[in-house]
Amino acid sequence: MPDPTVEVTPYAQSEITQSPHVFNLNYTNQDFWSMKTRLVNFINERFGPQGTVLPNTFNDLVESSIAIMLIENWAFLADTLSFKMDQTVNELFIDTVTEVENAFRLSKLVGFKPQPPIAARSLWTATINNPLTTTLRIPSGTSVDIVSEDTPTRIELFQADSNNNPLFEEDILIPPGSTVNKTIVGLEGRTVTDEVSGNGQASQNVRLSAAPAIYDSVRVYVDGIMWQQVEYFTDSQPRREYRIEFDSNYQGFVMFGNNRAGLIPSPGSRIRVVYRVGGGTFGNIVTGFVSTQTQVAVSGLSYSIPVTLRNYTKGEFGYDGDTIEDIRRKLPAWLRTQDRAVSGEDYKVLADQFSTPYHGQIGKSTAVLRNHGCSGNIVDLYVLAKSGTENLEQANSDLKVDLTEALNRKKMLTDFICIRDGVVVVADVAIDITLDKFHRKFELELREIVRRKTNQFFSINRWEFGRTLKDTDIVKELADIKEIKDIEITFITNDPDNSGTTVTARFNEIIRPDEVAISFVYN
Repeated sequence: MPDPTVEVTPYAQSEITQSPHVFNLNYTNQDFWSMKTRLVNFINERFGPQGTVLPNTFNDLVESSIAIMLIENWAFLADTLSFKMDQTVNELFIDTVTEVENAFRLSKLVGFKPQPPIAARSLWTATINNPLTTTLRIPSGTSVDIVSEDTPTRIELFQADSNNNPLFEEDILIPPGSTVNKTIVGLEGRTVTDEVSGNGQASQNVRLSAAPAIYDSVRVYVDGIMWQQVEYFTDSQPRREYRIEFDSNYQGFVMFGNNRAGLIPSPGSRIRVVYRVGGGTFGNIVTGFVSTQTQVAVSGLSYSIPVTLRNYTKGEFGYDGDTIEDIRRKLPAWLRTQDRAVSGEDYKVLADQFSTPYHGQIGKSTAVLRNHGCSGNIVDLYVLAKSGTENLEQANSDLKVDLTEALNRKKMLTDFICIRDGVVVVADVAIDITLDKFHRKFELELREIVRRKTNQFFSINRWEFGRTLKDTDIVKELADIKEIKDIEITFITNDPDNSGTTVTARFNEIIRPDEVAISFVYN
């Protein structure tokens, strides 16, 4: 059934507020030579032959004089102090910060939390050759070591629930009379356990021994009882709660309360922190990438049973964690929302930055109001999930349910949210470049420069729903390559009427490149 909202022009659509970008804060004429020259001119103006204060009282300004040596020493100190002041001021603003630790401090100052790494998830089967008369138990967290992208990687297997979320406390079972278990989830990374004792002091914190900690993987047990993770100790109640914070290396810190907000673990209590480390794209393996056997002991049998483990879906959703560039981009937009959804931009920002530990994360979204008189409170949120680092795909149903629940906690009471699938318009890009024949020997270098600039142009962070793709925009991106004499660019989509030098996109469509062909012509 066709989507009725794409047959009309929306009444309004979310747009990102464009703020002027500050590249850096540098005061001019504060370098060594400028300082020296200005001081020499100052002395000449006041005390030289034509001095305005004490004329002809100081003229020892030759380069070999001790006066020049002292002036140069002063200029060096002034230059160093000026540079340090510029550097310090730059680190105070999110637009100009260069140290990731300072970016995390600025985030903490306003309550923004950078996204920790996410483990790639895949679904697995465990198969035995013949059915048994007793239950075969595969220990929870059974690991499979692989090499992905030339990097040794570990995948741990857990029993999955109906939503394919891991059940960390349950073993993987093959019941009597069966030969296979298909409800297994594989998570990239490895499990680590830290144990400490409670000191009875308020606000005790535990620094995790390994990093980076995977998003939403920390579990805390005090004397065998699992405590609950919370965002803030907002209740004036001594409950079994704890908080998690991360440093710039995504090393975790578990923090307890003070018996007024959050409970203090009793002195000598056994605190056990179980968490997983790793995360990233290494676990984004293809279907059937792993097929291996492991031996499992069965109670009552004198021999072990061979079990074949295989991934029957691809690995997906792996994420390396926010970088300093991600924090610079996300923090100002998140701050404008005040962590609530009122305007279309609020819905878009909160959706764009939404992540889950096991169902992926949103890559792009746009909020739309329908052009119908009776639909003033319905917000159509068109979304696409992130696939890898620069690709988009339709969001799975679990991710859309999680997003709906998260937005319902932050939206206006009278708003009704309808999550819809965005559309990716795939375009092949042909770039024909004319060069002087002298530059033929530099073709490999020039091809790499063009490829890199084209990838920057199509970066997912620079594209939004409804943006038109024009050949002139790519020409501008490549204009600073001086060796290029002429550029011709052609786009090819599934729609011949929407190909050529321009590709248009509707409000619920976003353009992404597929094949990028770069060719050179010499004359």
